[in-house]
Amino acid sequence: MIVASFVPPVYYAFLCHPPAWVAYLSAITALGALVVAALLSPSCSSPRYRRLHAALFLAMGLSGVVPALHALWLNWGHAACYLALGLEVAMGLAYATGAWFYVSRVPEKWRPGGFDVIGHSHQIFHVPGVLQLARGA
Repeated sequence: MIVASFVPPVYYAFLCHPPAWVAYLSAITALGALVVAALLSPSCSSPRYRRLHAALFLAMGLSGVVPALHALWLNWGHAACYLALGLEVAMGLAYATGAWFYVSRVPEKWRPGGFDVIGHSHQIFHVPGVLQLARGA
């Protein structure tokens, strides 16, 4: 979801600079593939790697900082750029919030067994991503 949510803003921000959008989208896609490979690796699937998983997701989210700053530099003074940057910051905050729920195991740590089916941190972790994709659609 994170990779997919980066495609439209990066593509349109660098529409007149094809080498930049190709480089950024290639890098973000490659990072996404590495994250998927790490998450699917049997050696990294135990609960003790929960923080590593969150760090990987945060790294994915933070990978948008460089393209966002580059787009801001290229389009300085254009109101649309500021709006897009604000939306990118909101996206980053949403992903960081989801990662926080995932790592902290809120709310199930407050009421063990009470959120086993609905409302556990892994489900909450996905809500910001889905909302960001819906916002971009």
